[in-house]
Parts: sequence; C-alpha cells; structure tokens
Amino acid sequence: MWLFPSPPRPVLPPSSSSSSSSSSRRSSGRNHGVHELSACEQLVVELVRHDDSWPFIKLVSRTQVPDYYDIVKSPIALSTIREKVNTCEYQTAGEFVTDMELMFSNCLQYNPRHTNEAKAGTRLQLFFHAELIRLGLSEHSRLGQSERSPAPPAKRSRQ
Repeated sequence: MWLFPSPPRPVLPPSSSSSSSSSSRRSSGRNHGVHELSACEQLVVELVRHDDSWPFIKLVSRTQVPDYYDIVKSPIALSTIREKVNTCEYQTAGEFVTDMELMFSNCLQYNPRHTNEAKAGTRLQLFFHAELIRLGLSEHSRLGQSERSPAPPAKRSRQ
C-alpha cells in the first residue's frame, strides 16, 4: 500500500532468554521507535495524497512569492519532509511531527485565515492530528497541550 519502498531495517538477533529480551526491548523503546518511524512513513504518503495537500507539496517559489522568505524564516514542504522520511534523517517520530507542525505554522503565519491556502492548511492539520491519534503518535504533538490548532505567531483577526 506504500508508494515508497521501506529502507532496510536492521534485524536484531534473539537473546538467550526470550522473555527478558522482549521486555527489555520494549522498555528501551527500540522496537517502538521503529514502529513509530514506519507510521511516519505511512502518514507522509497519506498527507501527500490528501486533497488539501496542494499548497504544501513543494517549497514556495522565491520568484513567484518573493516576500515569503522575508516572513517565513524556516520554510519546509511535504516534499522535504517525505525526503527526510525516505532517507531516514528522522531519528524519532517527534522530529517528524515537529517539521509537520512547522509547515502548518508557516502556512498560518504567511496566509490570512480567509485564504484558500490557510483553509487547506487548517483542514490538512486536522487530518494530520487525527492520524497521529489513530497511529498512536499523539504524544509527539502539541495536541495534549491545547484543544485547538497552534496559533500563528501574530494574532490579528481573532478578537
């Protein structure tokens, strides 16, 4: 079902005592981390396929939107995130989630809320958060800290 082949994962040899090895691996989080990164790989494919991903597929063009890079200091796009997933640049699911949240934050920082880009970003972020919960990755996001989506740095029209 995945579009991108999974990078080879190391196979750990069985330990001498099977019951203690599985509990020690579980407590170390090593297997959990591999599962989480596989879930990130699956999730980025779903995000790219989502109807609201169109503003986020590629980095914003400097020639088409010259002031974007004056306002957004750390630009990122789904193509960059997908490449980082595929080349195993993320060591943890938390790093993946941080980049995704940066992408959504950038969108709301640059685009007024009434624009199609901001609306698509908000819908894609809601989908992303729902998928984090479904995949058991919500502990890596700011979901637990607030019921609403992260606000852009400058709040102008909300009050």
